Amino acid sequence: MANSIEQIGVKAVGTAKAVKAGFNGLRGVFLHLAEEHGEVAAMMKPVSKSSDAQFRREHYPRIRAELLSHERAELTVVYAMLSNYLDTRDLAAAHNVEAQQLEQAIAELDALDYATPAWGPAYERVYAMVQQHVAEEENSFFPKAQAVLGEAEASAMLERYETAKKIVKETLKPV
Repeated sequence: MANSIEQIGVKAVGTAKAVKAGFNGLRGVFLHLAEEHGEVAAMMKPVSKSSDAQFRREHYPRIRAELLSHERAELTVVYAMLSNYLDTRDLAAAHNVEAQQLEQAIAELDALDYATPAWGPAYERVYAMVQQHVAEEENSFFPKAQAVLGEAEASAMLERYETAKKIVKETLKPV
């Protein structure tokens, strides 16, 4: 499990990401999602640099839980809402495809032992997918969605997202 110093660093990266997103006009759930993107990136980077099976074993389960709960809550709350609007329906469809691909890549990673030589490349694939997905959401999807939904709806969605994420985390099977 991450120590206090690591947790503070993760939160700091998330906060910095949220500040940037706020300056770029994101509010409510979109601002919060950007913050979570920063936090998971800060968690993922050290694991990508390590070949130590014990380090991977200590850190990957939390990363996995964050990725899966984030994506599944986004699907059920954010992108389900966006699929109701003509201007954002294509974003929802594109996100759903990417989320399925990420889930598959995570499942493939889960099937590997932390010490196997294949674990590192499989993790790097997940890490690259997350980085690409985050860039697409923050630079394209979220600004468009924010414009369509408005600040009030984006803010109202935040509590629903957090509730959905908590439920998903409680139902995840450990690796």
